[in-house]
Amino acid sequence: GNRDGVRGARRGGLLVRAEEHLPELLLREGGTLAEIVAARRLAPLEEAGPRQGLRLAVTLLECMKHGFNATGAAEVLCVHPQTVRYRLAQLHGMFGFDIEDPAIRLEMMLLLHTWIERHGT
Repeated sequence: GNRDGVRGARRGGLLVRAEEHLPELLLREGGTLAEIVAARRLAPLEEAGPRQGLRLAVTLLECMKHGFNATGAAEVLCVHPQTVRYRLAQLHGMFGFDIEDPAIRLEMMLLLHTWIERHGT
């Protein structure tokens, strides 16, 4: 019935559950707002310059995905764990708030995803 329409949508005969794609949906539907907030909240990444900013953004996102485990993030990034730790130290110095605060992790991950999409091309 109607509940199924809210939870999922058919695409080419395939049922797609909205919950499984929530970050992408939020970013697509609220893209402009997400970009504005990302630009403000992630301003230190802009100031680092295009290449370094992108490198740090991707590192921070992977660290968040891995619970700030440098070894796990390093494997995905194909760098040495010490490189991840060095970049994290840089990131801690750049932001005026605790980037490892669990209360802001979801927001930061969404904003980083938006920022990387915009700057990674």
